[in-house]
Amino acid sequence: MKEEFDYVVVGAGAAGSVLAHRLSEDPDTRVLVLEAGPRRIPAEVDDPAAWYRLLDGRIDWKYRSVPQPGLGGRITREPRGRAPGGSSNLYLMMHVRGHPSDYDNWAYQGASGWSYREVRPYFERLATLPAANAGQGEANPASQAFIDACAELGHDRVADFNAGDMSGAGWHHLDVADGRRRGALASYLEPALQRPNLTLRTSAHTVGLVVIGDTCVGVEYLQRPEPAGADGREVRDSHGEHPRAGMHQVYAAREVIVACGAIESPKLLMLSGIGDPDRLRPQGIGVTAALPGVGENFHNHVLTAVMAESRTPVPAPRQNLSESALFTCSGPGLPGPDLQLAFVHVPFDPAIGQEHPDTVSVLPGVVRPASRGWVRLAHADPLAKPLVNPNYLGDRSDLERLMQGVRLAREIIGTSAFSPWNKQELSPGPAVTADEDLRAFVRRTADSYHHQAGSCRMGTDDLSVVDPQLRVHGLRGLRVVDASVMPAVPSGNCHSAVLMIAERAADLITEARGVSHD
Repeated sequence: MKEEFDYVVVGAGAAGSVLAHRLSEDPDTRVLVLEAGPRRIPAEVDDPAAWYRLLDGRIDWKYRSVPQPGLGGRITREPRGRAPGGSSNLYLMMHVRGHPSDYDNWAYQGASGWSYREVRPYFERLATLPAANAGQGEANPASQAFIDACAELGHDRVADFNAGDMSGAGWHHLDVADGRRRGALASYLEPALQRPNLTLRTSAHTVGLVVIGDTCVGVEYLQRPEPAGADGREVRDSHGEHPRAGMHQVYAAREVIVACGAIESPKLLMLSGIGDPDRLRPQGIGVTAALPGVGENFHNHVLTAVMAESRTPVPAPRQNLSESALFTCSGPGLPGPDLQLAFVHVPFDPAIGQEHPDTVSVLPGVVRPASRGWVRLAHADPLAKPLVNPNYLGDRSDLERLMQGVRLAREIIGTSAFSPWNKQELSPGPAVTADEDLRAFVRRTADSYHHQAGSCRMGTDDLSVVDPQLRVHGLRGLRVVDASVMPAVPSGNCHSAVLMIAERAADLITEARGVSHD
């Protein structure tokens, strides 16, 4: 029998969870969500301080980059979530909108309707979700010292990074409530799963889109058995058993929505013949839609770490390990900050932490990177991981600005306000002073910020992949809704922007069938 739903959502990550929740609010709408990852969620997901133990675990795709020339040929880890909740199970829980100019820039690049004025109501919708202010009650005193140190250097104190101009030092809002992570799984997906019109299938790896003519009508997926013996809690809907193991097709009466993230979404499009013909044909893949921008414009924030051994024992973590930050500009005349210095009250490098457990870290990061890379198929096997190239420090301005961030981090830990937490600098170390040595340190240590974005960019030019309504160019019945559609990653931790995109997409989708929103 032909199985059909109104909407098929591919991916139960942050964006997919929002879509599942919003689209299933209409009891007459049947929604299927396909998730490649397992149904059981490790207990560490709920512990805000345990995020680092989830990396490279069973709910991480464990992607690796191709060798990065800007990092001396190093290969970087590129964590992405693979379970209900997706990467919102792995992220550090900072609730940061970004700067208003980020979204105005999207609009100027062809994403009309996505200016800050137009997306702000969706960010305000997120503000109703349970969350904590890191500066209230449970804050680590070292995090307060970091803010005081920034103020000593003349930076403004910011009461709320989400209130407009975010330049200065302050406390993060955290997606934490009652001491537990409140990612997309807890905030969106689980509350909706008891609705009879919402079906979640896990261990269901989508391998292709079913396209007839110029219309996407469904998907093909591989149903695998659930992993045996996995611990943690089970995410269940009201429908019970999965289909038998093997290949299946399922059809969408209205739309297929790809929400696999900035690495898997372009991979699925390319496997389905949507991409650059000159790259698809050598793989033996027929061209469904010639869109050369699929997989291009891939980028990520990039960071490194300045670590100091503390004179004072560092209290055990109570929240997410990273409660305060500084956003600042690398030079005059910029519309918003392009550097973020996050404070982490643990050693960022585990090897250093083994010998110096009372170590704190300042993480300078370039949050408006100029470097752009790509995601491409390794070959046509749908179960093979794609080639991932963030091109870290490929543009020299990113290298110079990251060096500037390291210098500023050293100034912060050298202040009087921070002196109780600074016994000695462990990394880069006092011997690293010359520009040449600092440049070598940055190339040797720079790493992923885990904010992958941009590989199915929205716009109207020849290299855009989706239009401002997130519809794939040249095809009907198909949208992409996740971080891949961002023309440029926002100036800060990007999880909140992904939720915003999905909230707005849900309105766009329902408006397309004549349902109005208050």
